[in-house]
Amino acid sequence: MLKRILLLRGTEIIALMLLASIPLTVNNSYVLGLLTLLTIYGILLIGLDVTVGYLGQVNLAQAAFLGLGAYAAALSVTVLGFGMMGALGVSMLIGLVLGGLLAFPALRLEGPQFALATLSFSALATTVLNEWDGLTGGAQGLSLNRPDFFGHAYDAPGFYWLCLIMLALVWMAMRNLLASQWGRAFEALRDSPIATDAMGVGTFRHKVAGFALGSSLGGLAGGLYAFNFQYLQPQSFTYDLMVILLLGVVLGGRKSLWGAFFGASLIVLLPNLLSNRLLFEIISAAGLLLAVAAGSRGWMKKTTRPFQALAPVVAMGLLVVGGFMVENTENWRKAIFALMLFSVVVGLPDGIMGFAARYLTRLFRIAPSTLPSASNLDDVLPLKQSDNGVLLELKDLKRYFGGVKAVDGICMTVRKGHVHGLIGPNGSGKSTAVNVISGLYAPTAGEVLLLGIALPTGSLFKVARAGVSRTFQNLQLFGELSALDNVMLAMKGAYRVPLPLVLLGLSKAEGHRAQADALALLELVGLKDQARVHAKDLTYGSQRFLEIARALARKPELLILDEPAAGLAHPDVSVLVSIIKTIRQRGITMILIEHHMDVVSELCDVVTVIDSGQVIAQGTADEVKRDPKVIKAYLGAAADEADATPVPA
Repeated sequence: MLKRILLLRGTEIIALMLLASIPLTVNNSYVLGLLTLLTIYGILLIGLDVTVGYLGQVNLAQAAFLGLGAYAAALSVTVLGFGMMGALGVSMLIGLVLGGLLAFPALRLEGPQFALATLSFSALATTVLNEWDGLTGGAQGLSLNRPDFFGHAYDAPGFYWLCLIMLALVWMAMRNLLASQWGRAFEALRDSPIATDAMGVGTFRHKVAGFALGSSLGGLAGGLYAFNFQYLQPQSFTYDLMVILLLGVVLGGRKSLWGAFFGASLIVLLPNLLSNRLLFEIISAAGLLLAVAAGSRGWMKKTTRPFQALAPVVAMGLLVVGGFMVENTENWRKAIFALMLFSVVVGLPDGIMGFAARYLTRLFRIAPSTLPSASNLDDVLPLKQSDNGVLLELKDLKRYFGGVKAVDGICMTVRKGHVHGLIGPNGSGKSTAVNVISGLYAPTAGEVLLLGIALPTGSLFKVARAGVSRTFQNLQLFGELSALDNVMLAMKGAYRVPLPLVLLGLSKAEGHRAQADALALLELVGLKDQARVHAKDLTYGSQRFLEIARALARKPELLILDEPAAGLAHPDVSVLVSIIKTIRQRGITMILIEHHMDVVSELCDVVTVIDSGQVIAQGTADEVKRDPKVIKAYLGAAADEADATPVPA
């Protein structure tokens, strides 16, 4: 634990001290200017990485937020007479508000549509800054003087130290955020937005909050940019800068503060690399060697296809050869940026820092932090007293898909404390029914009542908040998160600290409590010893059990298990039955969809049989297995020919 803290935090402190000491030993205004720009771009790329790295979207608007923040800070000083801190506050607020407003429509889009939406915003912002001559000075530009800080005038070293302090504060705030529930939510959004909503986290609001936060950092960087150069032109914040910023994030390494810092260093140094042929050739050769090393490693471990291994080598080889053939490498900067971006996206999807992290982890053998002791299960999942009353009621529930009546007038009552089986042949409407109950689909007609109150319709998030939790027929785990983090993400009532205090690092106590509670649920399903294993690396059976533990973290009134035994080997089925029996002993009501009739017979108090979207039988497992309608639905036999033929187990 101590070794981990010293390595991870000590490196940050040493880097900060080294950067802070440079003006004391180097008296060169050009070098100091580059370092100041590095800190500004560091803040900018940390904000951009929230969208690109964690939300998984190509954001082409960050350059626009840099420009809007710069002009907001400049106008706050020149027109409103604000001081430096007030102007920086305005630039952050502009980024936060405009980022939030852009996020609402843009984040309902995915992939290329989202990229085009942010590109359109960027073009609009640049046009407004360019054409609003009376306010921004238009193409002629806007000049300003750097304001005093509480009566103290900043020289170049002083302003650099201010920017470095801002970078350090942003770094610590983002580190606190990403280590909290917010960070887990950002990670989960990329893996499964459906499961994120089903766990009561709220996909859309976290996307909007993440985008707005990243945009506010773009605005802050813009304010510092304005005070650094003291002259602004709209053409400084156009397409070329967007490409460079994306290159910085991708090359440095997504989902990494160090990656953002490395990327910022790269894009600050690029103009110098292009103007100095020898330096450019050295860096290109280093890039070629890195491409060869990464490609060879992926080829030997069979994790990389031939194209992925070879294409970056060819691209970087073109840079090395092209450096000798062209007269002025600076004239080819767009082509050079394109080749570098292509090489990283194809050959190093985790960026240089992601590639280096694997070797550093092995070299220093950084052990994960010690886990707390598991909470008492009675505290995490209190026993529910069952009065055998009605918990869930479906009244004439219907769900049509065009002319297909997937659910056609189902009436069903689920009592407290029962395991209620829902069975039927393939395509009978079972999964559609529970998808309507859980909010994935809105009903065409009918009602779903939980404790006599109508459940929200068409919203997994709202239904989860109302007390319904579920697993999925097709696993919907957060593969990049550990088993522990999967369960922690869904933990109901564990996270109460507001976002501003999370940024200040004041949510660690509740995080430790959530860890202990999550460990108790992992212990219940037999996965406590695999708490640190990524969900994608667990066995299939363990993944099924993990999904149940995660659903239990919602402390549900109703737990829906959608074919939990599907694909399990016989030993795992036995473990599953034991887990469900333990859950039933806690008094939790369950709906169980299952094709294994022996599992249904052993676990279910009541069984409802559906065929063609309608209820055809209801009763105990033994009763429904001998019902002529059920036999006909499963076997296709005539009812009068199958009276004594039970449904096959």
